Amino acid sequence: NSFQDPSFFREVFYLHQIRNHTPAAKANFVQLFINGEHWGLYPNVQQLNKDFLKEWFFSNDGTNWRADAPTGSSGGGGGPGWGDGTAALNYLGDDTTQYKKYYTLKSTGKPQPWKDLVETCKILNTTSAANLENALADYLDIDRALWFLASEIIYTDDDGYAYKGKMDYYIYRDEETGRITPYDYDGNSAMETAAVNWSPFYNETKVNYPLLNKLLAVPNIRQRYLAHMRTLIQEGLDTSKVNPVLNNYVAMVDTIVQNDTKKTTTYAAFKNEVQVLKNFILNRKNYLLSNTEVNKVGPTITETKFFVNNIEGKKPNADEEVIVTTKLSNANGIDHASLYFSTGIYGKFSKSSMYDDGLHNDGAANDGTFGGILPGNPAGTWVRYYIEAVAGNTAKTAAYDPVGAEHDVYVYQVNYNQ
Repeated sequence: NSFQDPSFFREVFYLHQIRNHTPAAKANFVQLFINGEHWGLYPNVQQLNKDFLKEWFFSNDGTNWRADAPTGSSGGGGGPGWGDGTAALNYLGDDTTQYKKYYTLKSTGKPQPWKDLVETCKILNTTSAANLENALADYLDIDRALWFLASEIIYTDDDGYAYKGKMDYYIYRDEETGRITPYDYDGNSAMETAAVNWSPFYNETKVNYPLLNKLLAVPNIRQRYLAHMRTLIQEGLDTSKVNPVLNNYVAMVDTIVQNDTKKTTTYAAFKNEVQVLKNFILNRKNYLLSNTEVNKVGPTITETKFFVNNIEGKKPNADEEVIVTTKLSNANGIDHASLYFSTGIYGKFSKSSMYDDGLHNDGAANDGTFGGILPGNPAGTWVRYYIEAVAGNTAKTAAYDPVGAEHDVYVYQVNYNQ
């Protein structure tokens, strides 16, 4: 019951915050009664079962593992060995029995699901940095993995991948895309004051943490990670937005906590810990923004529009091209811009260039408006798209529109009727 958390809030708040950008459980507060006797306030957290998977993925027919050793197997979960990488998507060879020691299979629709895990680990750990982004994209949802890592690190979750490197997170391979997505298991140990100065690249130098060590070594992926981190800081560590959430929690449960005779801490500790959380949020934001990579300013993206036959906002008919334009600016200029697009309501994105040359329906050359083309598609096709803009500074700082890409994107459907 809120182990080591006198506020009762950490897990509910943490899961509430990260659900905007990464798969995470629902959580709320309940009062527990046993045989009519009041046993106080408890956090109530959704099970990570097939109902959960269906909420976040197109189906729940894929394979779900908990990254933790099965009970009684060698290398067991917890205790000595944290950080050894045994369940951190490290490559342990081609023998699937090696993986069964360190991952717990929760559900699957396949007769031999372990080969998928082995293949993903092999690509992640043995592919060169120069080729990793393209090679891994068919095995791992890289963008979702970055949101997951940034969420854990920003809120200093010491009960997950970034801290333990072997346990207390889940991985799901969905059948529709064939790709693995890591997601959080719990958050009761997040936002501890002692961790307020975690690096934004916590444990990235350790080879036993390949999601950090391998992914962040690729410049394009690193800049995407940083862009997502800036979004999470802006949305989740803004005290003007966050403190009202915590104050609302207090208003809901204050009397319950005060009257709870079975809680393991005091009411004064509860009140004090709420302030501790508020202080953490403010101090964490200040620390992260003091990092020279995090505090880079990416391009400003405004006035994104789409056109069909020069008509703004018109849905296309079958096989009609769509023109996308956007206004980009940055003190260091724009190095390049890309239009990411995908057909259907799930799956990997393709990428094409956007131009400010006056030749791509972008107005005058060098006016800051970039244009790109989405190819025509059959009637009824759903099309998802988003924009990536890269600044002309040395770091090649990236920004996205919408900021929640790749899970929060622009969408249209090709008309059925001509």
